[in-house]
Amino acid sequence: MKQESKNIKYSRLAAKTAIRIFIIMLFCGIVPFISGQQPWDARLEDTHLVITNKWTLVFPVILFIGFLTLLILCMKKKYQEPDINWLLVLNTLILLSYLVMLYSRIFKAIMV
Repeated sequence: MKQESKNIKYSRLAAKTAIRIFIIMLFCGIVPFISGQQPWDARLEDTHLVITNKWTLVFPVILFIGFLTLLILCMKKKYQEPDINWLLVLNTLILLSYLVMLYSRIFKAIMV
């Protein structure tokens, strides 16, 4: 039986961990909006987010498309390519930073 290298093990672990953290962060940001609590509903009615420059949305969309592409590639190759795994980890970390900034902006607008 073929032994796999430590790099493949570490990259597989990092990729799977990054994916799980991203999914958890994505759902944690959505939970207050789908919980149906009355205070959130009342605050959301009076809150408006205005995006002054529409081009700022292009880069997160490109990152998300890249995330989905790398995720499909990693799952198709069963996490055996360390380079693709590390690219997925890097892409996910950058996407997580975008999510944190977006959530902080939305919660700041709602809580005021």
